Amino acid sequence: MLLVVVIVFGIVDALVDPAAVALGQGAAPEEVARLRAAWGLDRPWTSRLGELLAALASFDLGVSRVQQVPVSTLIGRAFAPTLAYALPGMLLATLLGIGGGLAAARRVGSAVDRLLTGIATALMSTSSLILVIVGHQLFAHRWGLSPLVGWPLAGAESGLWALVGLALLPALLWALVQVGPDLRHYRSVFVRELGEPYLDGLRSRGIGEGRVLRHAVRGASAPILARIAGRLPHLVVGSLVIDQVFNIPGVGGLAITALRTGDLALVEGLAVVLAIITIAGQLLLDLAAAAIDPRLRVGGRR
Repeated sequence: MLLVVVIVFGIVDALVDPAAVALGQGAAPEEVARLRAAWGLDRPWTSRLGELLAALASFDLGVSRVQQVPVSTLIGRAFAPTLAYALPGMLLATLLGIGGGLAAARRVGSAVDRLLTGIATALMSTSSLILVIVGHQLFAHRWGLSPLVGWPLAGAESGLWALVGLALLPALLWALVQVGPDLRHYRSVFVRELGEPYLDGLRSRGIGEGRVLRHAVRGASAPILARIAGRLPHLVVGSLVIDQVFNIPGVGGLAITALRTGDLALVEGLAVVLAIITIAGQLLLDLAAAAIDPRLRVGGRR
């Protein structure tokens, strides 16, 4: 995580002048210099980086210079709308990817395999921007099957079922964007796992195919959970398009705002939070994989 903070600080400090961005292109150099001095940006980068690391050590993400609000508050507000559709979408895509990958791997080269692989390839070949915009236009604009926005506007109904209705289409589109590469990945995982000798041993003992497949899924738990862990950073990256199209005040929109306004503290705060989520998620999923598959434990065997 420390390395992430240093890298983000170095990139933003080298490429972006927050004072110039905040004042706009027409600002006079003297105005930019005064704002840089007021924000402490004229001090050596080593001093500023040291202060940043000391603040993070006390779990202080700082204050947004642009919005004058604590960074932790801004990030906390943004995560709720994003998680409302991203987590269901990620879960749906994972289940469809595992189910489709297993169905294709059981009959490699069959019509089912070719159909599922073709669908996955088509989805992977289509830009996520196109998928989201077309889905929004068809289901929300043309057919009226979903609200145009993905989060309650000021004064609008905001009960549980209202939130479910608003988040449904963004979640489905999130899953649509993710399921193509997931299905291809899980197909490869199950093709390899279904060829393992221990499954032939189970079949030779008269164990039904259903139980054999459950053993195969259990044996593939490590790459499955590793894939899920690898998806955690997409909570920000994947939400960029959906937040903008559905006017959702989520993490993606917050990241775009931070970059557009040169809000260095907010950019760094998002990077830190994302790194914490990724590291913690990978640790928990590694522990879960070891609990599911004994082979992953120290001294574990088939």
